[in-house]
Amino acid sequence: MRRRILIFAAWLAAVNAAFADSARITWEWYNAAEVHQGRKAASPADQRLAAHYFRLAADKGNVSAAYKLGEIYENGQGLAPDAVQAFSWYMKAAARNDKHGQLKVGWCYQKGIAVAADPAIAAIWYRVAAENGNIWGYHMLAFMLADGEGMKKDEALARRYLELSLPKTNDHWAKWKLAHLVEAEDPVRAKALLKDAAAAGNAQASEDLKRK
Repeated sequence: MRRRILIFAAWLAAVNAAFADSARITWEWYNAAEVHQGRKAASPADQRLAAHYFRLAADKGNVSAAYKLGEIYENGQGLAPDAVQAFSWYMKAAARNDKHGQLKVGWCYQKGIAVAADPAIAAIWYRVAAENGNIWGYHMLAFMLADGEGMKKDEALARRYLELSLPKTNDHWAKWKLAHLVEAEDPVRAKALLKDAAAAGNAQASEDLKRK
């Protein structure tokens, strides 16, 4: 019996070592991809090599590489743009709890990219991303709540999510939206938010300021 236990322990150690080596190799491929992708004025050849290494890592289960491959297909850098492939890789990342992939899946459902537009499903994915630590998930949920898109309109919750996300996103559209949500209660702050948004290049905020 003891001999069998020792044999099983040795087998288990070998399996764990194999998995560790596999994980290490995927990160080596991932790092190689980032080197090629991050080179200053990366050439088409560099971009193709980056895509190649990301695919090697993604095919072996590297979740971060799956997300990167989705970006490559979305943007057409190193591979021909392909919305269906982009969504597929984003979904693979999202299914393995990658918060960036989850946000992208939400975006695809909201905008109807490679799938039929479905704001309700988009909202679910944004919430999953937000609860997984992606602050942009709260940002996107705030806009959907403010507009009643894919869920019941709730301006109070929209404001709460913008107050939570804006300090980290510093997004000028978020400032514009929050300005309108707080205008009745705090017109001075609303005007300051519009000024900040306009200074960041938001044309709608500039137009709104002219009417003040």
